[in-house]
Amino acid sequence: SRPATPPPLLPRERPIGSCCRGDLPLLPAMEEEEWGAGGMALPVEAGYDEAPAVASERSAVEAAVVTTSFLRSEEHAAYEEDMVRNEEQAGRNERLRIMLRERRRRKEAEAQPAEAAEKVELEEFMCVGAGDSSKKRLLDESQPPWYVERGHIENVALRLHEEMLDFAHFMKFTPVEVESRRQWVRTIGGVCRKLWPECQLRIFGSFFTGLSLPNGDVDVAVLNVPCRPGTAMKILADTMLASGDISWLEIIESAKVPVMKIRSQACGLRADIVFNMTDGLETSKFIRQRLKEFPHMQPLLIFLKYLLIQRGLNDTYTGGMGSYLLCNVVLHFLQRHPSLREPRLHASTSLGHLLFDLFKYYGRDFRYDVGVSVLEGGYTFRKEERGWGGKGKGKGGISLCLESPLGSTPVDLGGPCFRMSVLRNLFHHGFHCLCHLFVARALTEDGSLLCPLLLDPAHGVITSRHQLLAEQPAALMSMRRTEDNAAGESADAADAGGPAAKRARLDGGG
Repeated sequence: SRPATPPPLLPRERPIGSCCRGDLPLLPAMEEEEWGAGGMALPVEAGYDEAPAVASERSAVEAAVVTTSFLRSEEHAAYEEDMVRNEEQAGRNERLRIMLRERRRRKEAEAQPAEAAEKVELEEFMCVGAGDSSKKRLLDESQPPWYVERGHIENVALRLHEEMLDFAHFMKFTPVEVESRRQWVRTIGGVCRKLWPECQLRIFGSFFTGLSLPNGDVDVAVLNVPCRPGTAMKILADTMLASGDISWLEIIESAKVPVMKIRSQACGLRADIVFNMTDGLETSKFIRQRLKEFPHMQPLLIFLKYLLIQRGLNDTYTGGMGSYLLCNVVLHFLQRHPSLREPRLHASTSLGHLLFDLFKYYGRDFRYDVGVSVLEGGYTFRKEERGWGGKGKGKGGISLCLESPLGSTPVDLGGPCFRMSVLRNLFHHGFHCLCHLFVARALTEDGSLLCPLLLDPAHGVITSRHQLLAEQPAALMSMRRTEDNAAGESADAADAGGPAAKRARLDGGG
């Protein structure tokens, strides 16, 4: 049989952490002495005052919870800590929601002018979004002009490989620049054929091999000229000055190979002209064949040529490393590299690895007391075998001895390079720079690997990359004015009945 009255239900306790601060009215603030050490008083916000009725009701509820709770005192402490933690997390969540709402409103406000800009005219559209474009431009200005961001590539050597290809592409001639150089050669050829109808023009040098930098000149050989090179240079210079084709010239007859340097007045391009000399044609063909055999030579040489130019180490007359010597130096390195003989290593070798190995080879490992030859696959020899021992030592006590691959008699191409110790220090510096990039640089760090440790983007070759084709002022204006004055004096002398010089002598003699 059922009992007459049901048994009283025991008060159920809330789970730990399921209560929020607003479920129960807060207890009034009390001093620590009233509760004792380890008391359970909750903090009360400043300025909070409870009504007497609320306080009495709160005391009753709190007493009921404490008397009927199944939790021990330490569990009550954990319960209170969970409540405080939940309140703090709720505050952080609310602040995050406010920030997201502000961001959404800001994006909507920015999108409205962009939608309205589609309806305006072209002139007005060019001004819309100027703020965003300026920000992008500032970000681009912090990097060199050839840099392309590739954040998905984590391998530093591969990133260096891609940047070297980007640099070589940046230095490559545009179709307009190629056509301008061809037109400049046609102008020179037209003048030469008028002077010597049987002559022939041939292009050689960096423009022929494809290794020229944007500021490089055009090397021209004029063959079958029936006079001495010095005389031919002066005749050509007078003719081109009279026709206004050039704005500047220099004739160097004392050089091993006499050369005439000129600059176009129409486009500003330069040219080096030699007469009845075929050595440059043979060396250019040799380098072009080696570039086909080693395709990775071209980006390496483009980078190294600029590396030397910005440090003033590219001129043979000042003891630097000229273009032809540099080509043979890189060729010897590639012939000795292990990747040439191991297909698996060759497949995994990038331009970054090759540049690192080249700096290490010529900066640390190479013995400068031996000679180098690029013939028969490349080898080294004792300098005494060629009779070059003890000759050509530059500053620092080292010299580079490299046998010319062309010609019947052995010629030391490295003899004029008397600043080889400076060049070795440069290669050693490049080796340490790449060690820093490979080891110490974070993989997630974006930016150029070549700048600023190796290359300077503020050099004139880079800053004036697309400003080279410009009309130049007329050459030798003072001489033309002098000639006009001389013509006037001759006319006056004719009217006076004698030359100006004779009249001066007569006047001086009394």
